[in-house]
Amino acid sequence: MTSTPPSGSGRIKRVAANEETTVLTPVAEGTDALDRILVSHRTRWIIVTSLLVLLLAGAAYFIYYLWNVSDEWAAQVDDVTAQNYDLGSRLATEQEQVVSLQADLDETTQQLRAVQQRVLDLSADIAARDDNAEFYARQINDLSAVLSTASSVTNALNQCIENKTQLAVYLENAEDYDPAELAQFESGVKTQCDAAVAASTQLQRAINQ
Repeated sequence: MTSTPPSGSGRIKRVAANEETTVLTPVAEGTDALDRILVSHRTRWIIVTSLLVLLLAGAAYFIYYLWNVSDEWAAQVDDVTAQNYDLGSRLATEQEQVVSLQADLDETTQQLRAVQQRVLDLSADIAARDDNAEFYARQINDLSAVLSTASSVTNALNQCIENKTQLAVYLENAEDYDPAELAQFESGVKTQCDAAVAASTQLQRAINQ
């Protein structure tokens, strides 16, 4: 008896003996997404991530460097600005003092001429008459001492004005000179001018007596 295949809607698929089949390996539960990436893709992802980390680190260092440079630059600008203000103030002071000293010198020069004329007048009086000759002689001696002092004061004031004028030129071009030498010259000028002004004050007192 020959058996016939059962009838129905389902059909049996036959696989040829020489036909290849693909077998999929099931993914175990709990496997990370990174483990499921192909090895070549994973390597590429690691390289890209490393490069990004390096770039971020480099950018952070560059920003930090620029921040420090900016702070140092700002400090230098503030220092230069303060120096310029100081030089400007010193220059203005020297120029004002030169004007004041020139006025003192002009006054002293006029007084010197007045004393010289007074000596000439007294000498003429002595030559014209013999009375009170001793009195006039003492006056001439006193006036001669004043003339000597006035001459010294005039020279000192002249030298002071010349030095302060030169100092003003140095201060206008301070970047061309050594700061220590400039400060030393400025200190020397101040000492010399203080002495000249003190001598001028004493002379005014002597003349006004």
